[in-house]
Amino acid sequence: MTAEQRFYVETLGFTRTERNGEYVVVHTGEGSSLGFMPPMPVPPEQWRPPREPALYFMVENVDAVVARLRQHGVPIEIGPMDTPWGHRFAAVLDPEGRRVCFAHPLAPAHR
Repeated sequence: MTAEQRFYVETLGFTRTERNGEYVVVHTGEGSSLGFMPPMPVPPEQWRPPREPALYFMVENVDAVVARLRQHGVPIEIGPMDTPWGHRFAAVLDPEGRRVCFAHPLAPAHR
């Protein structure tokens, strides 16, 4: 199992994953998945943009997610914090340095 698979399965709790050679797929829902592959021996702009996007997962309780991540020894990069756009928010970095964000909507009284 790759470091990416361990992070997304063992740490974040996604249960369905598959591997085809060096390509790893983590299923995040019935109709969604994340795909990871090592850098190709060609210029990166031919396969992906120079900067990858952050992953943003909506969860039921950001503070509970942060507590679980800390139990797994994952450093918390940002938060948890309330944002001006109305979310409770936290972020970590995955094993390849990709920002992984977690958020839930704030109650109207907290905005």
